[in-house]
Amino acid sequence: MEFKIDKLDETYKVCISTGKLKEKVVDVELIKSLKDVAEKGLNFIDDKSKGIPRESIDWTFVFRDYYESLGGLIEAYLLFEGIEADNHQCKNAYICFKHPELEIDWEFLETIRLRRNAVNYRGQLLKYDDWNLFKVKFQLHITVLKKAIEQKLKNY
Repeated sequence: MEFKIDKLDETYKVCISTGKLKEKVVDVELIKSLKDVAEKGLNFIDDKSKGIPRESIDWTFVFRDYYESLGGLIEAYLLFEGIEADNHQCKNAYICFKHPELEIDWEFLETIRLRRNAVNYRGQLLKYDDWNLFKVKFQLHITVLKKAIEQKLKNY
């Protein structure tokens, strides 16, 4: 399934100009909580996914839970800068546009966002081979964000 990926710089500009990115007070306890929830969610789904047969459509929910955990980590990272966004696309655009040093892959984030929307709003399901296409990049992005958050937390 092909999705049209919007350009990062254009998406970021739209998010700014439409007020979808907003200032928020830095809340270290909320950052810690979001990180904790993401990690616990990942541990839970990793444990549960061990028994899922390859041909099962339950891989849809592994994908979706990974997506939600990654999103929680992105939200936590943005909170260090006092930023919140009205939607996932603007959160993704902000972190990719403002933090190229993290090497977060805009096209990956957009692809999984659109795939997750296809699951939630159009009832599209995934099998193991679909999930497996995303797994390594999910893990890479999650690892990068967890380390970046832990590093920033040392300053608080």
